[in-house]
Amino acid sequence: MKKGKLAILLAIATVLAGGIIIASQKQSIFSNDTQSSKQLSAREKQLAYLREHEKDMADFVKSLSPKVKSVQFDWESMEVGQVGNGTPQGGSYMLTLRGKVNQNEQTKFMVGFSIDNATSTPKEFGIYEMQPIRIYRDGGWYYYDE
Repeated sequence: MKKGKLAILLAIATVLAGGIIIASQKQSIFSNDTQSSKQLSAREKQLAYLREHEKDMADFVKSLSPKVKSVQFDWESMEVGQVGNGTPQGGSYMLTLRGKVNQNEQTKFMVGFSIDNATSTPKEFGIYEMQPIRIYRDGGWYYYDE
């Protein structure tokens, strides 16, 4: 009788210990994925923000020149950098993205967004022209409107 109760008690303790281990790993017992693998990295969140505002960004670039009919963004070019302002504490951070216009590989531009830190996304949509639209011709880069 005592051996039966001891076996049941050990079985219950084993099940509880297993449940605690699974819960501490934040893993679902019904899948192999952990919750942390489902979270997006800072870069993925920033890219998602930019893709969400792709039409607004394209409209902004089109507004810079009447010659621009289409805009292509280079999503791999996205960078985050700190902007200096000449003071010891430094400036703010910028999220930048490059692109081309009218399917022309000889064109380029860069837009930017102000962000609080290297891992954040913009609080509100405010776009800056970091580099104007340029075209490569005759051995040099010229403003696109020329």
